[in-house]
Amino acid sequence: MRINPVARDEESAEFFDGTALGEFRLLRRRGTGEYLDPRTVPDPGDDLEWTPAAGTGTVVSWSVVHKRVRDGGEPERVVVGIVELAEGPWWWCRLDADPDADLWKLPVRAVFVPSGPESDHEKVPVFVPAEEDGHAR
Repeated sequence: MRINPVARDEESAEFFDGTALGEFRLLRRRGTGEYLDPRTVPDPGDDLEWTPAAGTGTVVSWSVVHKRVRDGGEPERVVVGIVELAEGPWWWCRLDADPDADLWKLPVRAVFVPSGPESDHEKVPVFVPAEEDGHAR
């Protein structure tokens, strides 16, 4: 599975510290326990913490992207989607699933794959059907 290289920045460092350990982390408000949607821009006064999450969820939407290949071969079919995480937020992601399957409400879980060949390329979560053995195809 080919993924574009990802490098951390100051804001994503704790998330990628987790992925390096095989742990899916989300931001949570300490006072309320509310997990933040990844697109939320926190208020400066928010008391937030990165916390381990289940790394599981259910597919709520998906699409198959047809990527061109350089050697003129068959296009690569990549499944991307939105997963409703067990904690509630929705996560936009790569799905390692059959592009011809009906993925609606499919239980999934995160596995962590290198985003590139270099040491500064982070491990990223890819969601696979929950019943698989833990290895991305």
